[in-house]
Amino acid sequence: MDTVETYLEEALDLGHRELSLLTEGNVEQAEALANDRGRLLDMAWRGRGRISQDVFLAKMEQLQSVHNQVSAEARRLHKMLKDDLLRTRRQSQGYSGYYNSMPAAQAEARFVQTKG
Repeated sequence: MDTVETYLEEALDLGHRELSLLTEGNVEQAEALANDRGRLLDMAWRGRGRISQDVFLAKMEQLQSVHNQVSAEARRLHKMLKDDLLRTRRQSQGYSGYYNSMPAAQAEARFVQTKG
């Protein structure tokens, strides 16, 4: 009985730590914690018959709340990354206009004597 509740408590703790890591921008460690959290939830789900249904549902609601916060933070990070990529693409397109001027400079460089 205590093991299932322990799994749920550990999963809840991992969810909070995952959220703080995502807030800091540490996606790799947050991903590892998410995998551990999923493993703990799977073990708790298999043993759900050995715990009071009310306790199980209360813990699951808490986990759902944390999961919603983690998902919102992940969406925010995804949007920031997407905006950065779009800004970089626009900058590179702006710089690509200078590309056409470079071959002319290279063509003239073959007539310049580089050795004294």
